[in-house]
Amino acid sequence: MKKKLLLAFSTAILLSLAYAPLRTGFLAYGGLIPFFYLLESSEGRSETIRWSYFTGFCYALGTLYWIGWVTFPGMIGTLLVWPLYIVLYALLHVRLRRIFSSAAWLFIPFVWVAIEYLQSLSELAFPWNYLGYTQSYFLPLIQYVEYTSILGVSFWILLINGLGFLALSHKARRRRCLLTLLLLFILPLAHGLWTLHYEPAGEQVTASLLQGNMDPFEKWADDEEKNMLLYEGLMEKARQDQPEIYIWPETATPFYLQYEPVYLERMYRLVDSSHAPILTGSVDVEHHTDGSYKYFNAALFFTGRDSLIQRYAKIKLVPFSERVPYRDYFPFKHIRALLYDLIWGIGDYAPGEEYTLFYFARPAGVCRFAVPICYESAFPDVVRTFCRKGADFLVIITNDAWFGRTSGPYQHARIAVFRAIENRIGIARCANTGISCFIDPCGRVTRTTVLDQQAVLTGGVVLRHRTTWYTHYGDLFAWLCVLVTAIILIISAISKKNNKKGTCATDDRF
Repeated sequence: MKKKLLLAFSTAILLSLAYAPLRTGFLAYGGLIPFFYLLESSEGRSETIRWSYFTGFCYALGTLYWIGWVTFPGMIGTLLVWPLYIVLYALLHVRLRRIFSSAAWLFIPFVWVAIEYLQSLSELAFPWNYLGYTQSYFLPLIQYVEYTSILGVSFWILLINGLGFLALSHKARRRRCLLTLLLLFILPLAHGLWTLHYEPAGEQVTASLLQGNMDPFEKWADDEEKNMLLYEGLMEKARQDQPEIYIWPETATPFYLQYEPVYLERMYRLVDSSHAPILTGSVDVEHHTDGSYKYFNAALFFTGRDSLIQRYAKIKLVPFSERVPYRDYFPFKHIRALLYDLIWGIGDYAPGEEYTLFYFARPAGVCRFAVPICYESAFPDVVRTFCRKGADFLVIITNDAWFGRTSGPYQHARIAVFRAIENRIGIARCANTGISCFIDPCGRVTRTTVLDQQAVLTGGVVLRHRTTWYTHYGDLFAWLCVLVTAIILIISAISKKNNKKGTCATDDRF
């Protein structure tokens, strides 16, 4: 019992400490080894479920505790549901080890990645805790994600952990395992160093990011004038840098700006006096002829008094925060009413339907960009779709103020590093309280603010000059892992049936 507790805690602690803001991603290289020993010693399915759930719960607590800063029920729900992914992995791990013995280590990375990919699907999607995100500070080792996406890094970490386990467990094969481990580091490192050295810098657009540092509870307290005065003041500071575009964070104008004539006029005056367009996060509404409404978390782009306001409505909404998933289906339609009664501030936004590209004119020609809003930056395929449609650069607007000075804002900021590399695209990230930054197509943070400070940050956003394998083909690697997992499970089912008939014997040699 004590040994199993120690193994479970060891994995949870090592993996939790591997994520931002700590630069200790190397802990992930052996973080799963104690968990592997735990699974090897589990007796029966019920014990596997019990210990893997406990490990997953501790892992989630160490990495996702910050959700409780804005919604305690949301944190509890996440801590109860997310470990089920670890349980699913554990059951498949034990099954494959029982059927295929040591050969199962070849398939286990495919299984892990397939389960991680599962986390990005459906209205309950929460693809935040991908193991690959532990490597966000180690740029030379992750440049290959332009082919595999973030999931390729998770695959790589699973290979490392599997080989580490085998090296510790099979003395006769230790040397071969260690040589293979060395190769697993040399290949991505060589590719990464070459890429970081030779990847072209590219043309840039000058942008000013306005970090208002507004308390979120004050911002939503119906003080529209205070919000406008804040950003008008920051605009004055930014003008001396003469940017080509001004960027305000998510819900910088927390009111229906398009339907407020006075504030709409002030936005036009700001554009005229600044001689550059303004992007702002806002809330928006659609009125329907039957008297119904749809509310959106949106981005609005003002290019001039004589031009239409360009709008993008957020497509991926945060479950149980911005929208109750499957809100019209049992049991969620009943949960929705309960949550509205219990939780202040739960949203009822409608998801957007179009991957809108914004555009504006500059001396070199028309420039197009996309605006993933907050949580959307955690979805590789969402960002990839924007790039496929022709985005020249990305603007991520967010409001991480809800999570205080926890690890949440740091984790969120480092996620954007992978979106830049996957699509070889420059990113301007504007956050209400931070972290605002510029990221180049190789994932390097070229300029940044700190957390909880009012700031104006002006810098260059590198324009995308080529289409990567991932941008063009999408989640091909993820689907390959799903396919391999399905095939292996079918084979294991057949093998298990044959074993029951006594026609097949297992061999635990490596």
